[in-house]
Amino acid sequence: MSDHPEPYFRESRPRASDSQEADGTGAWMGPREAHTLYELAEGVSFRPIFGRNLLLNYVTFGPDRGFPTHDHPEEQFGLVLEGEMELTIGDETRLLLKGDLYVIPPDVPHSGRTLGSACLVLDIFSPPRAGFRELITRANPLRSPANWWDPAEPAGPGEPPGSS
Repeated sequence: MSDHPEPYFRESRPRASDSQEADGTGAWMGPREAHTLYELAEGVSFRPIFGRNLLLNYVTFGPDRGFPTHDHPEEQFGLVLEGEMELTIGDETRLLLKGDLYVIPPDVPHSGRTLGSACLVLDIFSPPRAGFRELITRANPLRSPANWWDPAEPAGPGEPPGSS
């Protein structure tokens, strides 16, 4: 055992990166809007950011939207950034508000839904969720969730109300 413990921060020089995406090949900094927004279902969108060992995913749920009970082998952490959401982890259900955190261990069933208002959460998965890239390839990358924060916003041409 050494008399001089390993420092917490290891000194190093910054490395330049031309990467436009945090896909595990290099460093990246910038606004989350630089990453593609995918609509998975009406009123539910994902904005994933892939790293080598983590997946960050900004998830927007419109009013009265949610996800069914499911489980996965990845550990999941989350943070409610805007709005509120009812979340069930295992047998426990709670209403989570802006600023609330949650931890979902691997293989634990969970589900969630919004109750009349929109919600934005940041989900964090380790390791990155298997099959997630395939899931977003089937999603619609063209629509914006902006109207989910204001359901009274008029629809675009040829779209039903509340879907622009």
